[in-house]
Amino acid sequence: MALLFALSASTSARTTSLTTLLVRMRAAAGPLWAAHIDAIVDITDGAVVTRAHIDASGDRLTLHRCLNDLCLGRFYFGARADDLTLNGAPIAAPRLTSSEPALLLALSHAFLRPGFRKAGGAIALLPHTGDGGEAIDVRSPDIAPFVLRVGRNGLIESVEIGSTTYGFSEYRHVATVRLPERIERDGKPYIRFRHLKLESTPFTEPHPLPLAFASASVVLPWRRRARTPVVDCSIAGRPLRCLIDSGNSGLSMTLSLAERLHLHPIGTFEVKGIGRYLTELVDAPPLHVGATTLPRATYIVLPDLEGTNYDVVLGTDFLAAAHVTIDGPKRRVILRPTRTTHAARGIPIRFLSLVPTIPVTLARTPARLLVDTGDESTINLGARFFHRHPTLFNVTKARSVRGVGGSSVERLGTIADITLGSLHLANLEIGATEHLNSTGDGHLGSGFMASFVVTFDYAHDRIEFAKP
Repeated sequence: MALLFALSASTSARTTSLTTLLVRMRAAAGPLWAAHIDAIVDITDGAVVTRAHIDASGDRLTLHRCLNDLCLGRFYFGARADDLTLNGAPIAAPRLTSSEPALLLALSHAFLRPGFRKAGGAIALLPHTGDGGEAIDVRSPDIAPFVLRVGRNGLIESVEIGSTTYGFSEYRHVATVRLPERIERDGKPYIRFRHLKLESTPFTEPHPLPLAFASASVVLPWRRRARTPVVDCSIAGRPLRCLIDSGNSGLSMTLSLAERLHLHPIGTFEVKGIGRYLTELVDAPPLHVGATTLPRATYIVLPDLEGTNYDVVLGTDFLAAAHVTIDGPKRRVILRPTRTTHAARGIPIRFLSLVPTIPVTLARTPARLLVDTGDESTINLGARFFHRHPTLFNVTKARSVRGVGGSSVERLGTIADITLGSLHLANLEIGATEHLNSTGDGHLGSGFMASFVVTFDYAHDRIEFAKP
């Protein structure tokens, strides 16, 4: 009986100690998990330092950072993250490093918020560190576990995530909370807060451009002779031609159109295609596509679109704003609001560089192809992939091709069979283009999709290929 009492007393004391520590941590840092924080930070990666803007509330954080002319946006939420287009549309990001969600959970103190343990989280007190501080182990579903070293003042001194240690120091008061101005990674500079303030307005999660619909469903015929989905559209009352291009990561327009609209550059952007070059960004008035209206947005200016059969390219920003069906056999595009769509169907998408790729088997060779409605080819492989698999098809002819960034040569032949989801097709034309900077191993183009009804459901990260 005495032993049982002793064990019970020991357990009770340990629970009380953990409870006391968590209360001290809440008092020391304030309600960080509920605060809406706006910050400017410097992020150090090796010898490279970039400045970034952070908008955060708890374990939800929007980050924008630029390195030279490459600007990246990302939205973190719990164990997941979305990459952001130039216009802020969230697109499912590739797999995260294990440390990113864990570091955000620690920095935001979201493990101290009410309901953390009811949601599956766990906190355990570890043996004393010997310097008067405490250590706790924090676990949350789908997030790497980490250990926090807490000083006598109740503030976090370090976070151990796997083999990496992040040191927190130089705390400062910002209204009702305290935040570290300096974060080191394994003893080296990592994040330095240059500006911190608390916002009184609610945090807003990133969202696609609000495409307005005048009717529940909008049907747009392709323009005559168009080999890709080019439809009528307009900006500021000017009749234009818009290409719906799933291979474009945002919105683009020709240089001549930007000049006719008297648009002034607001930044620069590096474009990659067959070649690569630096170009400008412009802010353009609302765009009308049939009975839909896309609000004012940022466009990439593409000088090498001159001479094509379109003025504007509607890429990921547009496809994320609607449920888009491209009916190749009937040469039409159908737009529906995303809120009217039902459960996801089709092939799961993995977005790479903000454009959709899907798994395809070419003969017996697995590949990941960009679904590219702006490419007239059937299947267009990147040169690097083709050189690794030179026996995929026999080259029977070649042709000159033009794309973003320049021109090149496409070698063509016939492949015996391909498998795409539940579809099995035989004897299709296939090509490989030199100098093609492809996302993935190549492109699945409009030549392939011309025989199918293809639905882009970015809200559920799916693309459906249906026979007419």
